[in-house]
Amino acid sequence: MERQKNRKNFEALLVIGLILIIPLFFVMRTAAEQTPAPIAPTAALPTAVNIPAQPTVENAPDDSSNAPAPKQPPACTFPLTEINTPESTPEEYIFSEPQVVLTAPKGNIYNIAEWLPDNQQVLMTEELNNVEIENNKPFPESISLFNPETGETKIYAIRTTTGAPPSWLPDLNAVMYPTINYTSLDRKNGTSKFTRQLWVSYGDPDSAQILADNLPQFPIAIKSGGSETLYFSDKQISKLNKSLKKLLSASFDFTQWDYSKERRNKTPLSYKMAWQPGTSLIFLYSDGAVGGGGYTFILDADTGHMCELDFGGWAKGAHWSSDGHYLAFIKSTRYAFPTYSADLTVLDTVTGNLNTLSVITQETEGLHFVDDFVWAPDNRHLLAIGEIYTSPDIQSETGLYLVDFISGQSIRVVPEKKGFVFSNNNNVAWSPDGSKVAIHCPTETVDQICLVSVQRTAQ
Repeated sequence: MERQKNRKNFEALLVIGLILIIPLFFVMRTAAEQTPAPIAPTAALPTAVNIPAQPTVENAPDDSSNAPAPKQPPACTFPLTEINTPESTPEEYIFSEPQVVLTAPKGNIYNIAEWLPDNQQVLMTEELNNVEIENNKPFPESISLFNPETGETKIYAIRTTTGAPPSWLPDLNAVMYPTINYTSLDRKNGTSKFTRQLWVSYGDPDSAQILADNLPQFPIAIKSGGSETLYFSDKQISKLNKSLKKLLSASFDFTQWDYSKERRNKTPLSYKMAWQPGTSLIFLYSDGAVGGGGYTFILDADTGHMCELDFGGWAKGAHWSSDGHYLAFIKSTRYAFPTYSADLTVLDTVTGNLNTLSVITQETEGLHFVDDFVWAPDNRHLLAIGEIYTSPDIQSETGLYLVDFISGQSIRVVPEKKGFVFSNNNNVAWSPDGSKVAIHCPTETVDQICLVSVQRTAQ
């Protein structure tokens, strides 16, 4: 447990360091306010502010002296979009004991990003804390494909750790990933200059290609099936097709929507994204770890329309069900530690109804949190990592729970095994065919990845 605590302290220090650096070198400029043309909302889109789509303009003149005051988008209306996919049949699942399939060299830390469509390989990262750090490349991390059945690992890239996961591009058999490029670094004085970049690798780390530089944010969003990629450039929504060719962009300025007076400072928020399957809608959210609160928006990738979701908190992690009907997220209302976890909540995007779920039985004493989760194949169950703290800094146990968000029932699916500590942040993934689960399962002394076999039984 001490190792897990040290890891979280390290992650907190890394985030604090970036927060102190970002305001010095990435002060976001706001473009001159444009009066949008009025539009009539349609049932297939959320009611939102219209930001007209337009081609990307390179080297646009800066007119920040006339920057508009931040404003609040209108509330989202439901249905967010038409859902034509039939609901899946609820299933029952039987889980095996976790089997250790990968053990890290001492000091290294794994993170699981996703299963590949072939159901055989897992996209993952490994923080290389046991290697000598180059002066201008702190916190090195490898990005690789791992086959839990054979143990084979293939490294695709080496990058500076960002906390943002890589993404798999199935049509290109490639990995897309954000990274930090340090142009100067003075550890003695604690100063640095860097840019955010987007890269792609086709399997050879030495032949990786840069796609974009000087980005305001790290996260990227991949449309279901890999047909489009979205990222943010300077006051633009930038998109690539499946061949990585640039598409038309729409205007977008983060500072325009940072309207809350409750935020404790003006440090730029760090956003994450989740693309709704079968649509052009993206859940755009900031977790509120800095400044006393975050935002939760729905952004149309094609038009720039945006609206706001208000559910009495903000999201710490979010995943769409595979049919696009439901959006599940970890809802937080805390400003202080622990802010990385809270309650598991499911939004019905057709009706707007919210279900907040109790993952761990309330009879168990301590502070209850959800660290990470993944959707089951039937789009009704969720597999969640739950943890209990007896005090804000003492973790007592973690467990793997299967939650039925319709009935609210939650059961612990993996018996308690002394020594295992399931871990948060992109660390549980369910294979597309539903037959296995990969999960980060470190002990107090070593970092590991476990494989859980799953049997599916239709009810």
